Amino acid sequence: MKQIFMDSGILFLMAFSLSALLTPGIIWASRTLNLVAQPREDRWHSKPTALFGGIGIFLAFTVPFAFTQLHSWQEILFLICASSMFLVGLIDDVVELTPQGKFLAQIAISAFIVAGGFRLNIGLPAISIVMSIFWVLAIVNAFNLLDNMDGLAAGIAVVSSLSFFVFGYISLKCPILLNGSVLLAGATLGFLIYNFHPARIFMGDCGSLFIGSVLAMLSIIGTWHCNSELPSSGIAGLTNLVLVLTVPVAILIVPIFDTALVSFTRTQNGRSIFKGGRDHTSHRLVLLGLSETKTVLLLMLWAACVSGLTIVLSRHSKEGLFVALALISIIALLFGIFLSHQTRFVYQESSPQKTLTANPVFREILNKKQMLQATLDTVLICLAYIASYLLRFEGKIDPVNMKLIEQTLPLIVAIKITSFWAVGLYRGQWRFVGIWDLFQLIKAVFASSLISMTILLFLYRFQGFSRIVFVNDAILTFLFIGGVRLLLRLFKEYFDMERERKHTIPILIIGAGDGGDLFLRELRKNPYHDYLPVGFIDDDPAKKGQIIHGVKVIGGRNDIPRLVKQFGIKKIFVAIMSISPKVLDEFYCIAQKVGVPCIKVPSLIPPKPVTHEAYGPKGKKIVSIRNRKIRT
Repeated sequence: MKQIFMDSGILFLMAFSLSALLTPGIIWASRTLNLVAQPREDRWHSKPTALFGGIGIFLAFTVPFAFTQLHSWQEILFLICASSMFLVGLIDDVVELTPQGKFLAQIAISAFIVAGGFRLNIGLPAISIVMSIFWVLAIVNAFNLLDNMDGLAAGIAVVSSLSFFVFGYISLKCPILLNGSVLLAGATLGFLIYNFHPARIFMGDCGSLFIGSVLAMLSIIGTWHCNSELPSSGIAGLTNLVLVLTVPVAILIVPIFDTALVSFTRTQNGRSIFKGGRDHTSHRLVLLGLSETKTVLLLMLWAACVSGLTIVLSRHSKEGLFVALALISIIALLFGIFLSHQTRFVYQESSPQKTLTANPVFREILNKKQMLQATLDTVLICLAYIASYLLRFEGKIDPVNMKLIEQTLPLIVAIKITSFWAVGLYRGQWRFVGIWDLFQLIKAVFASSLISMTILLFLYRFQGFSRIVFVNDAILTFLFIGGVRLLLRLFKEYFDMERERKHTIPILIIGAGDGGDLFLRELRKNPYHDYLPVGFIDDDPAKKGQIIHGVKVIGGRNDIPRLVKQFGIKKIFVAIMSISPKVLDEFYCIAQKVGVPCIKVPSLIPPKPVTHEAYGPKGKKIVSIRNRKIRT
């Protein structure tokens, strides 16, 4: 164990040192020879940047690999194929190949890789060959597309490489997987020093194609012994292909997700998949308010968390791995749907009408939202039922319980889907989900669980069933179904707050009540302004220090002059629904003294007039309606 870590550590340091030392020279040579990437409308960078950083990555990987790993024909073939993909990328960087020419070259190299024995271990040779070629092409082009922001492709490559090393160490002990992964991690990390925002150099196609080909071959190697390493118990009907690809797909989830998102949104909007653009996952996150650095780190963290969870579960519970990856896939799907809603900002020249009608197939699918919701709920109900058994039996499902699941799962799904439909769960919009929707869900889950248990008691007398399983199932069903309905709203509210931090006009909101709450919500829903709420103003001392949607109550009316000076306030908004003209005039006077505009937020529905009765000097009744006196 120590020897493996020592050898791998030495290789990592060799690759890292070579990459870190070679890259500055490549930057100097690129600038001297004017081989730089000029800013373009369809590219993200805004200043000329050196190219060919992939040369440093290639040399930092291949030199140590050639001197330490060429002990078999398989390792020689590994290096030849990766080098061939590097040459295709290098030629494309120099002379700019046509998309068709580059793709044909990738197909030829991918076929050569598979012919040399790098095939997915799925048992059926014909399917294995086709799937392996497709897999290599997909990963190579996924990393090519992922190279769209400073440090992103290199950062994800570091995370993926280290994940393959950990998986290889605990599962396979395969030298080419262990050493290839640490060499790639070291080479890309050394390059990342100069590629992180603001980037001094780009890797170019020579770097992205090389990284993609190496990771594709490493992921194929990772499938060679996974069947024997996973636990023997299994989920009925789960194919060998799914089992083989779970770990590689999880480790490479970010490039796969980005490729799927770009392909879907471009097809939906009638655009070419192969043409460059600023519509990737990273670009959309920046448009939503994240900085470039935070975006890259967030995607790296996402990749690391999914990879780590998958590797741990792959050693303990195949069923648990299946459930976890299914939930992760659903979360990724919903996040992709959320990001796809930003199309009007990404494709600014496209009208909403053009977006909706660009592809009639997608239009028909997307218009059937209730069917999509019911399909997703069906999957979640199945996952909750399986997960309830995993919780009850400590991550293992024996053949007896698996047989019970197969017998009862269709009945459980039918009862729960019918209950959800009966309470109107499919008539609402997920982005407006609230307490009422969750209350309806609780009723449906409770009712369906009781009905299910009653029917099972009648059919099977509950023989062999664990009652705690159905308690777990009810809880997990509520958490899964309710959770996915809250996700779209949570995504929106989080990124609304992130985007708000970039606004440049600091404002105060007077009134930490219903009016202030509604006004703040409206500000965050409307992207066409530049207001930054600094805090709420409220004279109620009990509210001071409280936080409403992330904005703090920072004082009363007497604190306004100090706060204007402290935070550079540019505007004050009065958001009190039933404010009297006298109090409103007082706020106007305070704002006038500090030289800041004060604006009354209009109420959509005027508040009910407040009537006060009093008597005049001669006993005549006076009715005061909002300070307007009428004699009667």
